[in-house]
Amino acid sequence: MHVCLILDNNSLTDTVVQALDRAGRHRVTVFHDISELTQSTLTPDAILIGLQQFTALRENEPMVYLRLSRRSRIVVVLSSRELLDAAHILAFADAWVFEDINVDRINELLDLGLEGHCLMPKQFLSRLGVDEIRLTLLPRLSEPEFETLRLLGQGLNNRTIANQLDLSEAVIKSMVRSVLSKLHFRNRTEAGVFAARQQGALQSAREGMVPPHMHAAPAQRTGTS
Repeated sequence: MHVCLILDNNSLTDTVVQALDRAGRHRVTVFHDISELTQSTLTPDAILIGLQQFTALRENEPMVYLRLSRRSRIVVVLSSRELLDAAHILAFADAWVFEDINVDRINELLDLGLEGHCLMPKQFLSRLGVDEIRLTLLPRLSEPEFETLRLLGQGLNNRTIANQLDLSEAVIKSMVRSVLSKLHFRNRTEAGVFAARQQGALQSAREGMVPPHMHAAPAQRTGTS
């Protein structure tokens, strides 16, 4: 199998190349940026591409993306904490690999990707698994936004939150919208339920002390075609 790599950093590239080499059945070509990939005349069986590179390809070179997707399977490599941010674009890939969870199974994942499937870590298929991802995103909130989320977990309305934080109701309304956007909630009720369910973990997650992902958790196969 011919595999082309265009990943987001050299360390990740080295890790993936070593894993592919151990299988002893792949011809590997490494590209350093999108321009090298688009100008190449190679026709690989699979393209392993970092999330940032894939986003640039989709947004800046849509026709190139279509040409590549017709002749090769495209497998996006990303970290688990990027999943919610990238949900809108991952549907355009044939499969995904999570560098912090299952990149060590890259050879198996490539075989599945050629068939139009991918392995989804089990925790992503549960409500608590999505909570775990959101906990890693809490540091992106400002302090007032974090306090707003915490008070949403108490079921308070905007006026009451404004009174408690000594801010205007208009400012709280704006911060609620920001919280929903940054953590990818559909509405304030979903945000409040999350904050109530995870109230014991909010502060430690805010300080960057989220428990590590369950790297050894079993995965489930799900089709992406």
